[in-house]
Amino acid sequence: MRLQPRPRVTVQDEYEILASFEVIREVTNGITIDSAAVTADANGDKIIKKGMPMAKLTASGKFVPYDPAGTNGSENPTVILKRTVNVKDGDHVVGGYEVAKVIADRIPVTVDDTLRQKMPHIVFA
Repeated sequence: MRLQPRPRVTVQDEYEILASFEVIREVTNGITIDSAAVTADANGDKIIKKGMPMAKLTASGKFVPYDPAGTNGSENPTVILKRTVNVKDGDHVVGGYEVAKVIADRIPVTVDDTLRQKMPHIVFA
């Protein structure tokens, strides 16, 4: 007889990106993601992973994933995405962290000194 619990439900992206709950500031009213600026994968999905640094485009004021080589505002991230989102059906308003201590290994981009300097209110642990 097996008495150990078995997982019955798998929750998408159940991993935690926050290293601490002590100092957190979430974005008020969320951020709008510009779906037109997100590249689709082979299935047509435009998935942005939880923990992705997001930057505001200078032209539209909408947010896109961080691009260190960008010149349109995407090179200056200010927010960490709170959950995974698929924007294939249009723009989405989602939550994000302006101030937080996050686990660097769970961020979907390489956390280097440049990213650390551009996001002074995010502590990468």
